[in-house]
Amino acid sequence: MKISQKIFWLFIAVISLYYLYRGVTFRFFTDGNLNQKAFWYILHLFTAIFPLVLGPFQFIPTIRKKYPAFHKRIGKIYLVGSLLGSLSALYLGMTIDLEGSILSITLLAITWLFMVVAAWITARRKNFKSHRLFAIRTYVLALVFIFLRLLGDLPQEKLFFYIKSPEIRDATLEWASWIIPLLILELMITWLPQIRNRTLF
Repeated sequence: MKISQKIFWLFIAVISLYYLYRGVTFRFFTDGNLNQKAFWYILHLFTAIFPLVLGPFQFIPTIRKKYPAFHKRIGKIYLVGSLLGSLSALYLGMTIDLEGSILSITLLAITWLFMVVAAWITARRKNFKSHRLFAIRTYVLALVFIFLRLLGDLPQEKLFFYIKSPEIRDATLEWASWIIPLLILELMITWLPQIRNRTLF
Protein backbone atom coordinates (compact mmCIF):
# COMPACT_ATOMS: atom_id res chain seq x y z
CA MET A 1 0.00 0.00 0.00
CA LYS A 2 1.32 3.44 -0.93
CA ILE A 3 2.44 5.82 1.80
CA SER A 4 -0.28 8.29 0.76
CA GLN A 5 -2.92 5.60 1.28
CA LYS A 6 -1.50 4.75 4.70
CA ILE A 7 -1.62 8.41 5.71
CA PHE A 8 -5.17 8.72 4.42
CA TRP A 9 -6.48 5.71 6.34
CA LEU A 10 -4.57 6.71 9.46
CA PHE A 11 -6.18 10.15 9.27
CA ILE A 12 -9.63 8.60 8.83
CA ALA A 13 -9.05 6.30 11.81
CA VAL A 14 -7.79 9.04 14.13
CA ILE A 15 -10.46 11.59 13.27
CA SER A 16 -13.19 8.92 13.48
CA LEU A 17 -12.09 7.89 16.96
CA TYR A 18 -11.85 11.51 18.06
CA TYR A 19 -15.34 12.47 16.94
CA LEU A 20 -16.76 9.15 18.09
CA TYR A 21 -15.42 9.90 21.56
CA ARG A 22 -16.94 13.38 21.47
CA GLY A 23 -20.25 12.09 20.16
CA VAL A 24 -20.53 9.35 22.79
CA THR A 25 -19.54 11.77 25.56
CA PHE A 26 -22.15 14.29 24.44
CA ARG A 27 -25.01 11.85 23.91
CA PHE A 28 -24.47 9.38 26.74
CA PHE A 29 -22.57 11.25 29.42
CA THR A 30 -24.12 14.73 29.30
CA ASP A 31 -27.13 15.31 31.51
CA GLY A 32 -30.39 15.68 29.64
CA ASN A 33 -29.26 14.26 26.28
CA LEU A 34 -30.54 10.71 26.76
CA ASN A 35 -33.86 11.23 28.46
CA GLN A 36 -35.89 10.09 25.44
CA LYS A 37 -35.41 7.40 22.79
CA ALA A 38 -32.44 5.96 24.66
CA PHE A 39 -32.95 2.53 23.05
CA TRP A 40 -32.76 3.99 19.54
CA TYR A 41 -29.67 6.04 20.26
CA ILE A 42 -27.94 3.01 21.77
CA LEU A 43 -29.01 0.83 18.84
CA HIS A 44 -27.75 3.41 16.38
CA LEU A 45 -24.40 3.69 18.14
CA PHE A 46 -23.75 -0.03 18.49
CA THR A 47 -24.71 -0.82 14.89
CA ALA A 48 -23.35 2.20 13.01
CA ILE A 49 -19.98 1.67 14.69
CA PHE A 50 -19.44 -1.50 12.62
CA PRO A 51 -19.18 0.22 9.22
CA LEU A 52 -17.08 2.93 10.84
CA VAL A 53 -14.54 0.44 12.22
CA LEU A 54 -14.65 -2.16 9.44
CA GLY A 55 -14.73 0.26 6.51
CA PRO A 56 -10.96 0.67 6.13
CA PHE A 57 -10.46 -3.12 6.08
CA GLN A 58 -13.04 -3.37 3.31
CA PHE A 59 -11.56 -0.70 1.07
CA ILE A 60 -7.80 -1.22 1.46
CA PRO A 61 -6.93 -2.97 -1.85
CA THR A 62 -4.20 -5.18 -0.37
CA ILE A 63 -6.52 -6.73 2.20
CA ARG A 64 -9.37 -7.11 -0.28
CA LYS A 65 -7.20 -8.89 -2.88
CA LYS A 66 -5.05 -11.07 -0.61
CA TYR A 67 -7.78 -12.16 1.80
CA PRO A 68 -11.05 -12.48 -0.16
CA ALA A 69 -12.64 -14.79 2.43
CA PHE A 70 -11.90 -12.27 5.20
CA HIS A 71 -13.26 -9.47 3.01
CA LYS A 72 -16.49 -11.38 2.43
CA ARG A 73 -16.90 -12.32 6.10
CA ILE A 74 -16.48 -8.86 7.54
CA GLY A 75 -18.38 -7.44 4.58
CA LYS A 76 -21.50 -9.19 5.86
CA ILE A 77 -21.01 -7.66 9.31
CA TYR A 78 -20.37 -4.29 7.68
CA LEU A 79 -23.62 -4.44 5.69
CA VAL A 80 -25.72 -5.63 8.64
CA GLY A 81 -24.30 -2.84 10.80
CA SER A 82 -25.01 -0.33 8.04
CA LEU A 83 -28.53 -1.68 7.57
CA LEU A 84 -29.43 -1.40 11.25
CA GLY A 85 -27.59 1.89 11.58
CA SER A 86 -29.55 3.42 8.69
CA LEU A 87 -32.88 2.06 9.97
CA SER A 88 -32.28 3.46 13.46
CA ALA A 89 -31.19 6.77 11.92
CA LEU A 90 -34.42 6.79 9.92
CA TYR A 91 -36.50 6.46 13.06
CA LEU A 92 -34.47 9.10 14.91
CA GLY A 93 -34.74 11.47 11.95
CA MET A 94 -38.49 11.08 11.67
CA THR A 95 -39.04 11.65 15.39
CA ILE A 96 -36.43 14.31 16.16
CA ASP A 97 -37.66 17.38 18.03
CA LEU A 98 -35.88 19.86 15.74
CA GLU A 99 -38.22 20.63 12.84
CA GLY A 100 -35.43 21.84 10.57
CA SER A 101 -33.59 18.52 10.93
CA ILE A 102 -36.40 16.09 10.12
CA LEU A 103 -36.17 16.13 6.32
CA SER A 104 -32.37 16.22 6.16
CA ILE A 105 -31.79 13.31 8.54
CA THR A 106 -34.67 11.27 7.12
CA LEU A 107 -33.43 11.61 3.53
CA LEU A 108 -29.89 10.85 4.65
CA ALA A 109 -31.08 7.66 6.34
CA ILE A 110 -33.14 6.62 3.30
CA THR A 111 -30.19 7.27 0.96
CA TRP A 112 -27.86 5.29 3.24
CA LEU A 113 -30.39 2.44 3.42
CA PHE A 114 -30.74 2.36 -0.37
CA MET A 115 -26.96 2.21 -0.86
CA VAL A 116 -26.68 -0.64 1.64
CA VAL A 117 -29.39 -2.68 -0.07
CA ALA A 118 -27.90 -1.93 -3.50
CA ALA A 119 -24.44 -3.04 -2.31
CA TRP A 120 -25.92 -6.31 -1.01
CA ILE A 121 -27.92 -7.01 -4.20
CA THR A 122 -24.99 -6.31 -6.54
CA ALA A 123 -22.72 -8.53 -4.44
CA ARG A 124 -25.26 -11.37 -4.56
CA ARG A 125 -25.43 -10.99 -8.34
CA LYS A 126 -21.61 -10.97 -8.52
CA ASN A 127 -21.64 -7.53 -10.11
CA PHE A 128 -18.54 -6.60 -8.12
CA LYS A 129 -17.79 -3.37 -9.96
CA SER A 130 -21.17 -1.90 -9.01
CA HIS A 131 -20.95 -3.50 -5.57
CA ARG A 132 -17.69 -1.70 -4.86
CA LEU A 133 -19.15 1.68 -5.87
CA PHE A 134 -22.28 1.22 -3.75
CA ALA A 135 -20.16 0.04 -0.81
CA ILE A 136 -17.99 3.16 -1.08
CA ARG A 137 -21.14 5.27 -0.98
CA THR A 138 -22.32 3.49 2.17
CA TYR A 139 -19.01 4.28 3.86
CA VAL A 140 -19.11 7.96 2.93
CA LEU A 141 -22.63 8.18 4.35
CA ALA A 142 -21.50 6.35 7.50
CA LEU A 143 -18.86 9.06 7.95
CA VAL A 144 -21.42 11.86 7.80
CA PHE A 145 -21.28 12.32 11.58
CA ILE A 146 -17.59 13.24 11.14
CA PHE A 147 -18.29 15.73 8.34
CA LEU A 148 -21.07 17.25 10.45
CA ARG A 149 -18.81 17.79 13.42
CA LEU A 150 -15.90 19.01 11.29
CA LEU A 151 -18.11 21.69 9.77
CA GLY A 152 -19.69 22.36 13.16
CA ASP A 153 -16.28 23.12 14.66
CA LEU A 154 -15.82 25.97 12.19
CA PRO A 155 -17.09 29.44 13.15
CA GLN A 156 -20.70 29.28 11.95
CA GLU A 157 -21.02 33.04 11.59
CA LYS A 158 -18.17 32.91 9.04
CA LEU A 159 -19.04 29.61 7.35
CA PHE A 160 -22.66 30.69 6.83
CA PHE A 161 -22.13 34.43 6.97
CA TYR A 162 -25.09 35.00 4.67
CA ILE A 163 -27.54 33.32 7.08
CA LYS A 164 -28.71 35.32 10.09
CA SER A 165 -30.98 32.77 11.74
CA PRO A 166 -29.17 30.21 13.99
CA GLU A 167 -31.92 27.63 13.29
CA ILE A 168 -31.48 27.95 9.52
CA ARG A 169 -27.70 27.74 9.97
CA ASP A 170 -28.09 24.45 11.84
CA ALA A 171 -30.39 23.04 9.17
CA THR A 172 -28.03 24.16 6.39
CA LEU A 173 -25.11 22.56 8.24
CA GLU A 174 -26.92 19.23 8.40
CA TRP A 175 -27.77 19.28 4.69
CA ALA A 176 -24.22 20.28 3.73
CA SER A 177 -22.65 17.57 5.91
CA TRP A 178 -23.95 14.76 3.69
CA ILE A 179 -24.91 16.38 0.37
CA ILE A 180 -21.44 17.86 -0.27
CA PRO A 181 -19.43 14.66 0.49
CA LEU A 182 -21.83 12.59 -1.61
CA LEU A 183 -21.62 15.03 -4.54
CA ILE A 184 -17.81 15.05 -4.36
CA LEU A 185 -17.79 11.24 -4.30
CA GLU A 186 -20.12 11.02 -7.30
CA LEU A 187 -17.90 13.48 -9.16
CA MET A 188 -14.88 11.24 -8.55
CA ILE A 189 -16.34 7.78 -9.13
CA THR A 190 -19.15 8.44 -11.63
CA TRP A 191 -19.25 11.75 -13.44
CA LEU A 192 -15.56 12.34 -14.27
CA PRO A 193 -15.00 8.73 -15.45
CA GLN A 194 -18.05 9.06 -17.73
CA ILE A 195 -16.79 12.38 -19.10
CA ARG A 196 -13.38 10.86 -19.83
CA ASN A 197 -15.07 7.97 -21.62
CA ARG A 198 -16.71 10.50 -23.98
CA THR A 199 -19.47 8.08 -24.90
CA LEU A 200 -22.64 10.11 -25.35
CA PHE A 201 -25.05 7.41 -26.55
